[in-house]
Amino acid sequence: MAPNILSIFRNTSIIFWLLTTINTYTQTVTDIDGNTYNTVEIGTQVWLKSDMKVLHYPDGSPITEVWSYNDNDSLANIYGRLYTWDAAMNYSTEEKTQGICPDGWHIPSDVEWSTLGNFLGGDMIAGGKLKENSNNYWNSPNTGATNESGFTSLPAGEYDDTHYQFLNMYNIIWSSTEVSSSYAKYRYLSYDSESLSTYTYFKDFRYSVRCIKNTSVGINKIPNRGFMIFPNPVDMVLNINQAEDKPKKAILLNQQGQEIKNFCVCQKINCEDMKTVKPGIYILKVEDKKATNYYKIIKN
Repeated sequence: MAPNILSIFRNTSIIFWLLTTINTYTQTVTDIDGNTYNTVEIGTQVWLKSDMKVLHYPDGSPITEVWSYNDNDSLANIYGRLYTWDAAMNYSTEEKTQGICPDGWHIPSDVEWSTLGNFLGGDMIAGGKLKENSNNYWNSPNTGATNESGFTSLPAGEYDDTHYQFLNMYNIIWSSTEVSSSYAKYRYLSYDSESLSTYTYFKDFRYSVRCIKNTSVGINKIPNRGFMIFPNPVDMVLNINQAEDKPKKAILLNQQGQEIKNFCVCQKINCEDMKTVKPGIYILKVEDKKATNYYKIIKN
């Protein structure tokens, strides 16, 4: 019988690290209205895994400039709600302000959106890695969609002051970056493109909001070695990127210390199929000639 995983690391410093540092990662976040959102690590950033649907600010005061697509709350439960820029920002003009986001989270700046796009290989292809990868919500052809980041973008459409449009075609998401008294930057994803595009438009249009955590967790990066694991939680594919293509052995262990699978991290960009792994919490052991490191992996 395989020993319990705590026994494996007994009398070593790694057990303290596993039980403290790595567990600071929070899988879900709840807003002031009681809506619960899953979260996902992408590189050094932590994002909500769906767009906001909240109707009140964190202090409990009502949001007045908020809409459900076609005034249909059942659609809001799927796609989130639509907000003017001022409402999303709680009438602040400061980048990275909390706005409608839960405590500890904020409206992402345009630079933070760029960081996300760059980590996923550049804005020209990052959109595909952010979109939910089926035609259940996105119109065909849903170009390039893999959702390998775990971001799970859905096409919530917009409200342009006169009518609702673009449901199942576009996900248009505010940044906290102001351009002028009337304009702000947003990012959008399209059913017919794999790009993460940026644009500047009127603040009084109603778009989606996706929140980012105030601080990066840093548990998936070995300092000065450029080693990244994402997304976390993972659905279908676990991505492992490293600065140098030096082979490493990876072993996925369950909480009882049993080996679930092992594989080689042999290239700078590695993709490991996780479809057959049951949902749960795992420890990924990664070792080379110099060191052994451990990561908490959550499988959805």
